[in-house]
Amino acid sequence: MNDLSIILSTAKGHSFFQAEEIVRLEADSNYTTFHFTDRKKIITSKVLKQYVALLEPMGFVRTHRSHLVNRKYIQEIAKNGDIIMKDTSVANISRRMKSKVLQLLCNVN
Repeated sequence: MNDLSIILSTAKGHSFFQAEEIVRLEADSNYTTFHFTDRKKIITSKVLKQYVALLEPMGFVRTHRSHLVNRKYIQEIAKNGDIIMKDTSVANISRRMKSKVLQLLCNVN
């Protein structure tokens, strides 16, 4: 499970990454931005939904229509419901998904 390589197609070509290198994904219209542990960002021309089925089994949680986060890199959940990542970036939890997300995060180590 740890050696799952993800191939991302970008304007520069194809890049290979391990799922554990990804901190979070953020949707922006028809594009998805990958945020990595080394603070590098890669933008792909696929929508976030296309990555959900691939990454959820690897410990990622969909917290909002525009955020998919790696549970491993969550530092805290703020009182306002935002998720603070270990790289200090912030991901939102939607009101509709809040109880499901909190249950997922609290029940699984």
